[in-house]
Amino acid sequence: MAYIKIDTDKMQTVIDNLEDRAEAINHERNGINQTSGYYHDPVPSVVDATAAGPRSGPLAQSTYTLRDLAEELRSRRQEAIDINESGITMTNPDGTLSYYLPDPPPGTTDEAAYWRSMDTAANVHAYNTGSAETAKAEATELREALANGTSSQGRTPEEILDQIDKHRDIPIYGAAFVGEFSAEEYLQLVYTLDGHYQVDYEGDDGGERFTKSLETLAHVLAAASQDQVGGAELASDFTKAVDPAVIQPQLANPMTALNALLSVPGTAYGTEFLTTLADNLEDIDPTSVPFAGAPPFVNGEFYTADPLAGVLTAMGSNSEASLNYLTSDGTNDAEIKKRWEMLRKRDWDYHGGTGLDGLSAATAAASAYRGADGDPNAPADAAGRATWMTAQAIPFFVNDVEEADFTSTMKQNLAVLLGNSPEELAGLARGTSLEINQRYGLSGLVTDAEFETLLYRVTDDENAASTLAAAMGQYHRNQIDTAMAAADASDAEATLTSEYTFAAKTIGYLDGIAELRAGDDSAAQANAKSNMGTALSVFSTVLGTGVSAVTGGTGMAVAGPLLYSTGSTVAKPIVVDQLTRDWNTPDTIEIADMKRVLTAQAYVDAANYGLLNDTTIEAAATGNNGAPFSFYTEVGGQPTITAPDPMTPDAAQEYMIWYGDVHDSTMNSLDTKIDTASSNSGYEEGKAAKVIK
Repeated sequence: MAYIKIDTDKMQTVIDNLEDRAEAINHERNGINQTSGYYHDPVPSVVDATAAGPRSGPLAQSTYTLRDLAEELRSRRQEAIDINESGITMTNPDGTLSYYLPDPPPGTTDEAAYWRSMDTAANVHAYNTGSAETAKAEATELREALANGTSSQGRTPEEILDQIDKHRDIPIYGAAFVGEFSAEEYLQLVYTLDGHYQVDYEGDDGGERFTKSLETLAHVLAAASQDQVGGAELASDFTKAVDPAVIQPQLANPMTALNALLSVPGTAYGTEFLTTLADNLEDIDPTSVPFAGAPPFVNGEFYTADPLAGVLTAMGSNSEASLNYLTSDGTNDAEIKKRWEMLRKRDWDYHGGTGLDGLSAATAAASAYRGADGDPNAPADAAGRATWMTAQAIPFFVNDVEEADFTSTMKQNLAVLLGNSPEELAGLARGTSLEINQRYGLSGLVTDAEFETLLYRVTDDENAASTLAAAMGQYHRNQIDTAMAAADASDAEATLTSEYTFAAKTIGYLDGIAELRAGDDSAAQANAKSNMGTALSVFSTVLGTGVSAVTGGTGMAVAGPLLYSTGSTVAKPIVVDQLTRDWNTPDTIEIADMKRVLTAQAYVDAANYGLLNDTTIEAAATGNNGAPFSFYTEVGGQPTITAPDPMTPDAAQEYMIWYGDVHDSTMNSLDTKIDTASSNSGYEEGKAAKVIK
């Protein structure tokens, strides 16, 4: 989202200058026109140029143009003043003001052109004072409809909520809408709507309508929570609304309602709102908060009353808030040390343990900053802080949380955390140690057993396994690109072979740990093989074309504008069902399948780097019984070897037929080295992982 910063005093000076210049031109036009008339208009073109009619001459046109521009600026200036005087403060630290305009839609390539088209007086009004006016009117109408069944405009609550939903992500609208309620009243809306749908609807329809209404209310609150519209102050209001010391007996449990709002997927709450709220809520003893009791909502969803569960879950979509809450910026070391002691000793089980889902989400989001080295847009020392945080989180989830308490949500979030330590994971796959080698960020901070134990605990979840595979596929893609860019022609083949050997060790290592996790249970073994079949497809696809192949081009499944991602770190877990719907991944996977997939992908890279013989490429064009293989095409008249999406063992078989038809030394080397790496060192390292039981 964009906040256009203006200095109202300096803008007024520009407006005055434009008006003065317009008046001067008009005075000059009038003088020339009168002189021409005095001499009976001897030059017709002068008459046209100085005519005083509505924009009939260029001098008059210049006057109108300058005055229109002055009016545009005057309108923007007044919008900024009015929106700040309305109670929605967007005053910057230097005393300047701001107004809001929406971000470009996804896929916009020329953002400068977009901003030029959007920054008009009409849009500034629509997204600022106009938006605030609409929000206040719709808040009033919703109150009426919930009290009387319909509003004074004749609309039902759901009809009004449908209208509200159209503005739900506009900060000005959100701040104005939420501002029409006290924090207690806003939380009570959750229960009021729940009751409304239970009375007026039956079955699943009521549950679906409530879920949609909750989503709308959550997005509106998230919009209102942005830093630029007073998120920190809003956090203080909501803290008071859920504090057991001030909860009114007649109200439903507000903590549960707040957690419900904070846990809605796809919401992006403001940084200061989340850090202030978490700082306040951590002081509330979870045992002092009433249990939520039976599921309070018609869709049967249970929202915990744990004070930290919701706010930590929301931090899972705001990497900066997570980093600020869980790490020191250099001025608050003692505070952060105390906080981690609190997190380790806290009674997470009192409200069902769901708070740990939230903590795992927050640590996952913060860990994305491990890839922030040299990024000027990241907070100060973000990479180092994220590494320190990761070194706190891994031992905590290994030593302070029972394996039996790991939920699917935790496993998927912690796969993100581990995926953001790709050097460490790849190093362990190659047989090195975090305890001996000081080359890794986590060296000396996390033991091999702690790292491998957490891997062991999460790898039986399909989404977690595929998230790890995507992260490691991107890591090795980056390693290949970097190494090949620096390689000379004489060592290009050896470089590519070496990098693919490392990649094979990594996927073999993950497979070995998955098999170790499955143990002797046949059902667990079948599940592990199925999960690894999907993970291998994800790994090879990302290894071939980058992470956009499995995240729709958004870079590691970014789900909001406040998630940090460089394209080389993970921001959110990958949801396999959405990703692999049409992939036809294998139900089971063996070492030979892994070797075949990676070798085929390596052949594609070797061809694209120009390492294969001309006769090898020619064989691809004619070797399929005189016809081209499916992976052969021509781009701009040049022979090109492509990879399918995804590269499955069945798809890879065609490349093996091609390999068998030729005698190419590069292909021979890749085949031999990848076979050894995946079936021996990588897999065996995984099977021999040190696991804390």
